[in-house]
Amino acid sequence: MRSDVLPRETAVSPPTDTFQTGQVMTIAGGHFVHDTYSAFIAPLLPGLQAQLGAGYALTGSLAIYAQLPSLLNPLIGYLADKASLRYFIILAPAVTGTLLSALGLTADYLLLALLLLAAGVSIAAFHAPAPAMVARVSGRQTGKGMSIFMASGELGRT
Repeated sequence: MRSDVLPRETAVSPPTDTFQTGQVMTIAGGHFVHDTYSAFIAPLLPGLQAQLGAGYALTGSLAIYAQLPSLLNPLIGYLADKASLRYFIILAPAVTGTLLSALGLTADYLLLALLLLAAGVSIAAFHAPAPAMVARVSGRQTGKGMSIFMASGELGRT
C-alpha cells in the first residue's frame, strides 16, 4: 500500500479545543474505581498479618511493594509521550482490582509481595499517562478536567 494515500495516524492524538465531557468523566470514573481498590491495601494489612502469622514489621513492609513501582512513573510518562498508552488507562483499573482482590487467596509472603508489586506497576501505568489524556480531552478547560479527575481519585481513596 502506498503511504501517501492512507492518512497518517499518530500514536498520541492532538488536543482538542472543546471540553469532551464524556471522555473526561470516563477517565475520572476509572480513576475513582482504580483508587478505591488501591486504598484497600492499608485496611487489609491486619487480615494479612493474621493470614501470614507474621509480625508487624514484615506485614507492614508489604505496602512498600505496591508503592515501589511509582519510581517507574518518569519512564512510563516518557513512553506515554512517544506512544499511545490509552490501553493502560483502560485496563489498569481492572488489573489493579483483580490483583488486589487476589491478596486474600494466599498466605505466602513472596506471592503477596509479587501481587502487590504487579498491582503497583498497574497503579503507575494508570497514574502516569491519565492526567495527560485528561488534559488532551479537556480542550481549553484543562483546570476543569483535571479538577474532576483529581476529585474522583480522592473520592475513591477515601
